[in-house]
Amino acid sequence: MKTKVFWAGLCLLFLSACGPMIGGMMVASNGIKDFKVVQGDFSALPLGSQVAVLGPFDKTDQAFYICRGEEAAAFASAFNQFGLFSAELDVDTRFPEKLPGAAQFKSRTPADAQQALGLQKAPDIIMSGTILSRKMTAAPAKGVVMTVHYRLEFLDLDDDQTIVIEVSAQDMFQDVIPNTVKYLVKQMGSK
Repeated sequence: MKTKVFWAGLCLLFLSACGPMIGGMMVASNGIKDFKVVQGDFSALPLGSQVAVLGPFDKTDQAFYICRGEEAAAFASAFNQFGLFSAELDVDTRFPEKLPGAAQFKSRTPADAQQALGLQKAPDIIMSGTILSRKMTAAPAKGVVMTVHYRLEFLDLDDDQTIVIEVSAQDMFQDVIPNTVKYLVKQMGSK
């Protein structure tokens, strides 16, 4: 009888250790997976510019919303938190068929954009985004790991230049956007 209890206890010990080990292996590879500038020169955007972040972001068939407008709000918050840009958020809550995009503001002045969006300050840059793909996986004893691919479009209202970047990240759900913005700060700082 003692042998059965011993082996049962040993099996229980091994099984309880598997979750944290598997979760640890799943998060070991977290970070930015890919970053590319699709159009323009990202490092040419002035650090600390006034940015209007348009939401909700668009999405493809390979993506889904967690909460419509959450991505735009999280990017605006992270821009302010890490000093990349001074950001103000504009989220269209009417669920329009065509989502707002930076290209809509081409050839408009900062004052026009401020008035159209009802912002407190005139923006230097308009930003919109698209969620190209998203996957979420539960990491035992760690939380939810999200793998997401964004296309971010920045329109500089001073010279009508468009900068488009694509960034893929894998991280804990709550850390994906803050860590993505930290990475963008490094990219802009390396000019």
